[in-house]
Amino acid sequence: MYSTNVALKTALSPQALNRGSFTLELGMPHLGRNNLSESALFKAIGHDRWTQIENAGRIRSSLICDEAGSRLYATFFFLEVNLPRHMPLSAFGENSFVRFNTDLAHFSKVHLDGWYSLAEHPEFGVRASNVFIHQEHGPSKLSLAAPVNVDFSGIAELTEPPDSLGMCRQAKTERAFFDPPADDVALYDGEREYVYQIDPDRDLNGAGLIYFANFISFLDLAERRILSNMERPIPPELVDARSTYQRRIGYFGNARSTDWLHMFMKARLRIARNAEHRFLDFGFDYRILRSSDDKEIVLSSCRKVAPFIGSSETETWARSWIPSAAAWA
Repeated sequence: MYSTNVALKTALSPQALNRGSFTLELGMPHLGRNNLSESALFKAIGHDRWTQIENAGRIRSSLICDEAGSRLYATFFFLEVNLPRHMPLSAFGENSFVRFNTDLAHFSKVHLDGWYSLAEHPEFGVRASNVFIHQEHGPSKLSLAAPVNVDFSGIAELTEPPDSLGMCRQAKTERAFFDPPADDVALYDGEREYVYQIDPDRDLNGAGLIYFANFISFLDLAERRILSNMERPIPPELVDARSTYQRRIGYFGNARSTDWLHMFMKARLRIARNAEHRFLDFGFDYRILRSSDDKEIVLSSCRKVAPFIGSSETETWARSWIPSAAAWA
């Protein structure tokens, strides 16, 4: 059975619940090799989204359930990072305040969608889409369901499903979210694979599922390993300098703690510039399959930028891939 007699964390009007704000002060838990960690950012946003749902829905997250009494989770099925190339995540360092304006809407009481727009640059930010699920047969079988004890009157209603659903379906077909720029140069043919063994004590959350933000860390690890083991391996200083400015990721399933994850990655490179600087602009497409049944559970496409470091090793490596004088002019 379920109960709706739960004290609210805050008492907000329905009008206020549709829009709000979120400020993240960056300290060491949020930082990686190159300032703001993408995985840490998603963890912070994930926690805030669940807080939004609690406040708007007038129910503690641990009590959300369907009509059969099954515990429901507002799991993430889509995330998007959209930042200007000259302002990737590495632009946000220790003691920075990252301020977002937020909104939240639902479709059919199952899907949730909303943006975390940068307060000072509202055309940029992070988009997060959720769906309510329960574990039908553990992490391997997740089913959609509508909660019966969430108050949706304080959440704006969408007239049609969020288009992030369509983006995920299209990415399934095309195995990528973005079309590569014409001047991208492939760093190797096709895909390369990296295999990861799940660490139950580090990778799983309280629901027994791989936490959605941890998949970003897995992709970063695969990226580092594959790039560092090419025939012409990337210089370590470039691996550490890369930073996300654009990503879309779709989640299509989860995995058991005993699974291995098979990650397949395509990698490309181009030279980009603004009025003052040149950048190495990397493009990646990733797929993750779980070992237990070869189900494809994650798809992502990402652009990362690294400032051009004028050392001889870095320049020699970059020019070996892009020898065109025009690209370097």
